[in-house]
Amino acid sequence: MATLENIPEDFKQSLIEFSTSLYQGLNKTDSVCLSPYSITAAMLLVMIGASGRSKQQISSAIFQNSLFSEEQQLKFYKSLHSQLTQRAGVHVSFASANRLFISNQFTVLQNVQENAQRYFGADISVKDFTKSEASANEMNNWVSGQTDGKIKDLIKEEWLDQNTVMFIINTIYFKATWEKQFYSRITQKAAFYLPNNKKIEVEMMTNRIDVPHFRGVEISAIALPFKGGHFDMVFILPNEINGLPNLEANITPKLLSDISAGFTRRHDLRVYIPKFKLQTELNLKHELPKLGVKDIFNQAQANFSNLIYEKRGGVYVDVAVHKAVFNVNEAGVEGAAATAFGNFVRISPMVFRANRPFLFYVRDIKSGLILFIGRFFPQVR
Repeated sequence: MATLENIPEDFKQSLIEFSTSLYQGLNKTDSVCLSPYSITAAMLLVMIGASGRSKQQISSAIFQNSLFSEEQQLKFYKSLHSQLTQRAGVHVSFASANRLFISNQFTVLQNVQENAQRYFGADISVKDFTKSEASANEMNNWVSGQTDGKIKDLIKEEWLDQNTVMFIINTIYFKATWEKQFYSRITQKAAFYLPNNKKIEVEMMTNRIDVPHFRGVEISAIALPFKGGHFDMVFILPNEINGLPNLEANITPKLLSDISAGFTRRHDLRVYIPKFKLQTELNLKHELPKLGVKDIFNQAQANFSNLIYEKRGGVYVDVAVHKAVFNVNEAGVEGAAATAFGNFVRISPMVFRANRPFLFYVRDIKSGLILFIGRFFPQVR
């Protein structure tokens, strides 16, 4: 198996580019969070059974027309996932699971089964989708079990009938403890400022910490490390209360790389971070076409001739959903996500005060791979 060092830099950068492009394309007005890592895994599983232009659109969206063969893409992804799991070690709970739920009326081609198992550890579960309630319950119970109960009711009963061929589901679960935890006894209510002279009250955690800190003309950023030293959570804070949309419009792998390269160790920095919980559900049938993935959702143009024995045409993706839950508190961070494709104010140099809308992401420090990305932009209720 390739080691992380043997994985081409272009491959890792492509995954980061996909993450930022996916996030950038969202229609964002409120707080939001997603896991590009989960969506990527599910899309690669879909790609295994796709052919022709359908396969090419998925590959191009994720890898930006890089010249990697499909086998290389899958091998590199498997190696990268293995490395992430190893680096999580005993300090971080990190798990990704995949499963194909197949109608008992169809037979998945052998190479699809083999590649799903070889590269993603994906087992196959045969279902009678005409028993829609039982099938939805079983899939939802599996998702809930893989995400420590955080993701519930991903699959809706009304999506299932006699025409349902398959559901491809990926889950991710991440739980990590801050290297230096916040004390809950000093968490206090504080003002959080929003555009148009609005404000709300949030629970604001505070700590004094030695931490990587970046200060730019329009933004500042910190990287709060988790125990183990391999993962962290980056907070990017616009200097202006209404600066988040402009930051998001310019988010690219280069911007993230420039921030990372510009981090300097700030000693005894006073950090103020809101305590928050987010839950987001996305319809990927609306989001992926923005990145050029269109044919798989079109009954006339989808090409899944490499998927099942019984039907060579008419198979397309009718459901593509992603659900993420993300909690930030004094102890650390807990995030979970699941993706299913079916049917087929300026800052004092010594203070980082996140009291206005900001961007955040959880990353693997060595590769830069983004596990979760989102924004905290609560609304006045």
